[in-house]
Amino acid sequence: MRKVFSFLLLFSALAAAQMPVPAPPRVYINTTWNPPSGATWHARISADLQNALNSAHPGDTIVLDAGSVYTGNFTLPAKANPISQWIYIQSSALSRLPAPGVRIGPSNTPNMAKIVTPNGSPALNPLPGANHYRLVGLEVTTASNQGCNAGTVPRTNCFTYFLFGQMDGGLGHPTQLPDSITFDRVYMHGSPTLDVREGIQGNVTNLAVIDSYISDIHQSNMDSQAIAVYFTPGPIKIVDNFLSASTEDVMFGGSGGYNNPYVPSDIEIRRNHFFKPLSWDSCGAGGTLAPGWTKPDGSVCPPGGGYQWAEKNNLEFKSARRVIVTGNVLENAWYAQPGQFHQLLFTMRTSQSGNIAVVDDIEVASNILLHGDRGINTLEQDNDCGAAYGYPLCTNPGESKRVWVHNNLILLNPNPDTAVHTWVQISGGTTTLNGMIDYVFQHNTAMMIDGSEMGNYIFTAPTCTYTHTSNVWLLDNVIARQPSGDCALQGLTGLNLYIPNPSPVATRYLGNVMFVPIGDRVATWPLHNYATMVPVTYVNPGNANYQLLTPYWTDTSDGRLSGIDWATLQAAIGGPISVVLHGSIGVLGSSSVPGPHP
Repeated sequence: MRKVFSFLLLFSALAAAQMPVPAPPRVYINTTWNPPSGATWHARISADLQNALNSAHPGDTIVLDAGSVYTGNFTLPAKANPISQWIYIQSSALSRLPAPGVRIGPSNTPNMAKIVTPNGSPALNPLPGANHYRLVGLEVTTASNQGCNAGTVPRTNCFTYFLFGQMDGGLGHPTQLPDSITFDRVYMHGSPTLDVREGIQGNVTNLAVIDSYISDIHQSNMDSQAIAVYFTPGPIKIVDNFLSASTEDVMFGGSGGYNNPYVPSDIEIRRNHFFKPLSWDSCGAGGTLAPGWTKPDGSVCPPGGGYQWAEKNNLEFKSARRVIVTGNVLENAWYAQPGQFHQLLFTMRTSQSGNIAVVDDIEVASNILLHGDRGINTLEQDNDCGAAYGYPLCTNPGESKRVWVHNNLILLNPNPDTAVHTWVQISGGTTTLNGMIDYVFQHNTAMMIDGSEMGNYIFTAPTCTYTHTSNVWLLDNVIARQPSGDCALQGLTGLNLYIPNPSPVATRYLGNVMFVPIGDRVATWPLHNYATMVPVTYVNPGNANYQLLTPYWTDTSDGRLSGIDWATLQAAIGGPISVVLHGSIGVLGSSSVPGPHP
């Protein structure tokens, strides 16, 4: 009876504190397979393709021969389309490709038609106002001869700016954005010897990328993305894709200028595999580690070899609102030149994305963050805004509000590469304004994948006397280290510095199970939290089941077991985790330890 009464008091306190909930997307894009019934245009050679694109009417189909190569810079024209009919551009061997709703891969290329740009310009360029094109069963790549320099160390590859996009980024036509473009079972890629800066420049309204495979996206030391979206109001759908780029696999915001009129909004990101090949975690040609940087085995890159590409993050939001991120695997991110190594970032950048940019209303639920040096990073406001930082026309440092990160499994990389391995870093900001408001981290499980000691540095503060976070919640998590921060404070003392507002902090830090390794002391935490020096155990880590086994802690904000709910996570991923992760499961199951240990 006492426990029930205690829980009711706790629930009442939480209700009174009004835990924030992000607003969901207002619209979801319907990508149901619905082939048009108009005329069919057969494109046998490259010239035929552009002729068909120019001549086809909404409701028609353009068929490209599987196995054929179409070389050029092809434009998707704008066409009068009063009843929003689609033009499908598809492979002749579509029936031999995976069915709608099933992701393709490189092994499917024999049944695809190949579109190749011969230079730095896009293979596919949507003209202002182009609308209702669905690309299906196509391979899109580059054979560029632009920008190569074999005399650099390592050599500079020939490059293409992007495979799909407008050369001006659409910035010259802000009221005539392309609309309703769908990539369906499309394979887009560069190669180790050919660079692509962006796979899809997604400045399109009603953009959908589904069941596709985008890989080998990189360009020298430039930021490169499989999908980059910064000059559109949305909506955007990114579902069931393999996405691999050297810096951000997917990024929202980060460009568009101070007067960018758009915040990418109403975004759905489900069941994707964000991935960076471990071959890039190396020195010299094909690598991202500069001389003097630490390799995965702890050795140091020798002088004179240089590095080929910059490496950063898996998924980053610099300007976005009303976003759902669920059922994704974010795999591999490491400490490299130029030194960003988080997997998921909420980094407000009005300086790059426009003075109206925000990072608001984002739900991140039931994802796996695997083999990252660090998991999640936040930024209260843009600390580069203003003339002193090179952006004189930036007048608004922005905000980041209502972000809910819950039921995520975070298994960090144990490589001895000098990074501090932490599951989340919460910025206290550098200004006197509260820009980071209403963040909730709930029912996540975070540890080193091999059970070794995790870093505890998660809070940053402008000074050791105050911070600028407002209404940050950490509820019901299982974490392999007690949290600390800039000022080396833990327990109630630290929480009252790092996340003080609103008071009392005890309503916003509870239900957490924290492992305490040898050498740490057990700090004093608010009631309803549990810090233990006894190793935490999980149900079946050999089969990727990291649901908490012991301690069985349900003194939480909602009465549910601390940490992840494994069944919910598997359902969001789209099947058994051991199957979805394919080769990664061997690494997941390699540790025989029951959980965090010294």
